Amino acid sequence: MKFNAVIYDLGSTLIDYENHNWDELGLMGCQNACPTLNGMSNTLITPELLWQDFHYTIDQMFENHSKDLAEIDLYEVTSNILKKLGISVLDGLVTRFVDAYYLPITNQCTIIPGAEEILAKCKKEGLKVGLVSNTIFPANFHRAEMERFGILKYFDFTIFSSEFKSRKPKKDIYLKALELAGAKPDNAVFVGDRLLEDVEGPQAVGIKAILKFIKGRDYSAPITPYRTIYKLSELEKIILA
Repeated sequence: MKFNAVIYDLGSTLIDYENHNWDELGLMGCQNACPTLNGMSNTLITPELLWQDFHYTIDQMFENHSKDLAEIDLYEVTSNILKKLGISVLDGLVTRFVDAYYLPITNQCTIIPGAEEILAKCKKEGLKVGLVSNTIFPANFHRAEMERFGILKYFDFTIFSSEFKSRKPKKDIYLKALELAGAKPDNAVFVGDRLLEDVEGPQAVGIKAILKFIKGRDYSAPITPYRTIYKLSELEKIILA
């Protein structure tokens, strides 16, 4: 066997979060969260206006952090937007808002076919199994989803950028994964669906990377993965042979 550790991405690799596009999901989240703000502002707050604020603020923060790759603090973003709207953020309002905002997103996500099967096989063969995922949402949200879909039990560790405070492709996040896996780079493999974060990033620290191809995504960047797969079941012959 070539590898003793396999590290997975989460979104579009093991769990599909995009059964709606992110603009639709953002608006759905604001529609669900808006009732928590009823009567708390002197101005009319509509889901559409609220989503515009979130969309603009988050895009600006991603742009500002494009070099240092610091992760966005969603609670801070929410607090600042609500304060701008003249809403007091005492008594746990921000947490309640974020919980309500995320509910439509988690309700529409689904497990990707073959995810549990390949994870179970990796675990049975004695590989260390880890996860490194970019997300602005709290890590406990995603661990709850993994538990719901029956896959959390297969992981030796999970790293979410919202906890780690840095995003892929920053080298530190892959090096931390190697440390937790107790593996050297040439004994580990990374599986994910994005060229920059899941191929170029891990390969920059010596980890071989397998691209999980997503139809319709732009893969024109000159980045070459170790292997490309179209279904998770293809991993068995690559990493367990």
